[in-house]
Amino acid sequence: MPHLAVRRVSEIPLDLLVRRGIEAVVFDLDNTLVPYGSWDVLEDVARWMDELRARGLRGAVVSNALPQRVRRLAAAVGWPAVGGLPKPSLQRLRRAMRVLRTTPSTTALVGDQLFTDVWAGNRLGLFTVLVEPMDRREFITTRLVRYVERLVGRPRLVRQLWGRTPSDGG
Repeated sequence: MPHLAVRRVSEIPLDLLVRRGIEAVVFDLDNTLVPYGSWDVLEDVARWMDELRARGLRGAVVSNALPQRVRRLAAAVGWPAVGGLPKPSLQRLRRAMRVLRTTPSTTALVGDQLFTDVWAGNRLGLFTVLVEPMDRREFITTRLVRYVERLVGRPRLVRQLWGRTPSDGG
């Protein structure tokens, strides 16, 4: 279960992250920061990331997407990229924290999948944020995972979490 669920990255309350002592945020790429397969960060997400930086927080992109795409998108927002297979990879999340010079208690993870992003972040003790996928298009294996998410009640879970106030922390 994530600590917080929001519809989009741009809806994550930055004050909440700061109050929790979060120093850096690790982001999934596809359907979290950008629509699946896109090479461009949407305007509202870019503004939110600018505000994140203005508050002194750092970020990194962790993805199993094509390496050149991950590097280009991460460079476009001025953050390091940590890529490679498989997903989820606790090793890649640990490497991202080393690059960011943070610990699990000072790191948040933002992703669109329960069984990869949130599960891996929770296993390491990160503050996890679940977002709704930005696009219905997805990799075939992700579609299979979405089916399992529906079976375990993702829609009900997200409605429950959205019913809470963000100051609760999820």
